[in-house]
Amino acid sequence: MKKYLFILFGLLFLNSWNAQAQIDDTDLEELVIDKLSRSSMIDIIKKVRNQMYNNYADNNYNYLVTHQAMINDTAQLLNSETVFDVNINLKSKKINKSIVKDPRNKMSMDTLFFNRYSGNDSPMYWLTEVVIRKYVNVPELDFFNNFKDYTFERKRTNDGQYVIEFYSEQFYEGYFQYDKNFNLKKMEFVLLKPYVIDHSQSRNGKFMFEKNWIYKQEKVSITFNTNNEGKNYVSELKASEEIQDYNFTRFDSNGGVVIKDIDLDFKSNLIFKKM
Repeated sequence: MKKYLFILFGLLFLNSWNAQAQIDDTDLEELVIDKLSRSSMIDIIKKVRNQMYNNYADNNYNYLVTHQAMINDTAQLLNSETVFDVNINLKSKKINKSIVKDPRNKMSMDTLFFNRYSGNDSPMYWLTEVVIRKYVNVPELDFFNNFKDYTFERKRTNDGQYVIEFYSEQFYEGYFQYDKNFNLKKMEFVLLKPYVIDHSQSRNGKFMFEKNWIYKQEKVSITFNTNNEGKNYVSELKASEEIQDYNFTRFDSNGGVVIKDIDLDFKSNLIFKKM
C-alpha cells in the first residue's frame, strides 16, 4: 500500500474542486498499523458494509445538490444548484428525491446541445443522476464486495477509530474510516484503470441505438454522520468524473441515422451536501 496514499487524495481533489469543495488533510502520524489476517480483514469489511445496510436512516433529509459538466474541456454544458428532499433506502437500492422550492435553486444549461436529444437519449442522465446513485449506494461499491482483486491494510487512529486502505490495479485505490460500532465515517477513492460501458439497445435484431463510452477517471469523497437515533446518513458526497470517447447513434424505424455523436469527452463534478 502506498504510504503517501492520503497525500495523493489531497492533491487529486484539490485539482478537481474549488476551495468550497476541498477535503481536509489526514494526519499520517496518528495512524498505527494494525496487523490482521486477510480473512479477519474481510470479515471486518463485511461488518462495515452490513452496518450501512442495516443501520441507514430512513428519514427524509434536504440536500443541496450541485452539478457541473463540460464537453471536450472547452464548453460548459451544465451548472446547477438545487435543493432536494431526499430519501435513501439502501436495502431496496432506491433513492427518491423531489425538488424543494428554494431561492438557491438555479440552472444554467446549454440547451442547444441538450435539445438535440429526446427522452433518455440525452447524456444528461449519466452526467448527473447516475453520479449520485452509483456512489450513494455505498454497500454496493466494488471494494466492499470484490475482495479477491484487492489488497487491504488496517490502521488505528489515536481517537479509537479505524482506517482500512484498499488497492487494486484493475479497479480502485482508497480508504474508508469507521468507528468501534462499524459505522462508516469517511471514505475516499480513485479509479486506477479506465473501463468501458456499452449501453446499446436493439429490438427484433435491429439496433434502436448504439451508445458506449469509457470511464476514464473517478474521484470520490464521502463523509458520513449519525442522527439522534444512531442511524447513519451521507453528510456530503463529492465526485469528479471524466468520460472519454462517448459515442451515440440513434436510428429511426427504417434504420436511418437520426442523431450521431462521435468521440465526445465529458467532465462532471457533483456536490451532494446535507443541509
